[in-house]
Amino acid sequence: MCVAAPGAGKTRFSASLAKSLLDVDHIDFVLCFAPSVSIQNSIQETFRIILNDRFDGRLGAKGLVITYQGIQYAYQELAHVIKNYRVLIISDEIHHCASGVSSTSNQWGQLLVSLISEGNPLTLTLSGTPWRSDSTKIALQSYSGEPQELDTDFVYGLGDAVRDKVCRRPSLILLDNSSIDVQENAETHKFSSIRQAIEAEKLKYSELLTHQDSLSQLMTYAHEELIRIREKHPQAAGLVVASSIDQARRISQFIITNFNESSIVVSYDQIDAHDKIRDFQNSETDWIVSIGMVSEGTDIPRLQICAYLSNVRTELYFRQVLGRILRINKEQDEPCSMIAFAEPKLIEYSERINQDLPEDSMKIKVIEEQTLVKKTDSNTLVRGSEKNNIITMKTMSSSHTNSFDRLHEIATEASYPVKVAFCNDSYKTTILSL
Repeated sequence: MCVAAPGAGKTRFSASLAKSLLDVDHIDFVLCFAPSVSIQNSIQETFRIILNDRFDGRLGAKGLVITYQGIQYAYQELAHVIKNYRVLIISDEIHHCASGVSSTSNQWGQLLVSLISEGNPLTLTLSGTPWRSDSTKIALQSYSGEPQELDTDFVYGLGDAVRDKVCRRPSLILLDNSSIDVQENAETHKFSSIRQAIEAEKLKYSELLTHQDSLSQLMTYAHEELIRIREKHPQAAGLVVASSIDQARRISQFIITNFNESSIVVSYDQIDAHDKIRDFQNSETDWIVSIGMVSEGTDIPRLQICAYLSNVRTELYFRQVLGRILRINKEQDEPCSMIAFAEPKLIEYSERINQDLPEDSMKIKVIEEQTLVKKTDSNTLVRGSEKNNIITMKTMSSSHTNSFDRLHEIATEASYPVKVAFCNDSYKTTILSL
């Protein structure tokens, strides 16, 4: 088991290892598994370059890469290869495969373990985030101690990668507000931070994600960070991880209207989403706004800013998204920034990441502008004098309110139809929210 920080080069490492084994005639074939089509394509291209040979599974190719989901459709053919040839199996992002649980959601882990048992292949498992949000054990891994912890063969953390200038050193910037008023009928509750308001159960994180002025402030800050970085790195681009398709579209329009910058939206419901991501990699488009697409394994080195506006608040997902801006593009001193609201869990995750870095890279940016939240007796948020609206918070001095009009109509992730959860390869994020 090799654990390496997102963006540290796990694919290049595994391809170089495979080349060494092929060069000394220790193996005949390399079989790679990936959790998504986008990662599959990235692995295939990297192996093709490093092996200087085809890696498409056809006659004469050095190997093949398929998704974990694809195992069930090619099980017999793969088993034949494993039984009759000397095979190296590389399982990328192995944390997607659970062990010891009998359920449909764990089909990947069951099939992978069963397939490997068909022969005696060499195996290499890789992960940048070696744990699962459901707390189940990872397939093919051993655990020891009490409480049980994952046994690893090699660990190359973010701190190591930053010190070795393999990854960029991220700035973790969390936006807070020191003057939040929550008004419930005649009673007003005052809070000096987002954490305080959330812990008092007077404000929900999901409300921040649809609050007009808060979104304006965060996106304006992200825009200013991108402008600053572009002074030395003109090809730098920004990523927004949105909480819904509607929100993604509105944020993209906000960027175009208020910053006069170009922006595209990619979402799991688009047939051409992967083509859009590939085109963006080498384009001059300023921003890519994503819902359920640009997270794990997507390689776009020119991304140097990320605005984290997802409803998903797991450390696994937060770290995976951070990995999208860590990849060095051309120079070793390239800066990058992750910007999010100062929500308690996101603060906790940022603090843990910061502890791994060689120097302090986390800061909480406090906005000293009054924010008003009004609620009715039924605990429904209202805006001004309008009744039955959902969003009402209003920051008094924001200049970007109008572009986010009607944000209260945005549907949250949890309202998506189940049928779209399995569209393309991006069902993972949706299932988390469902």
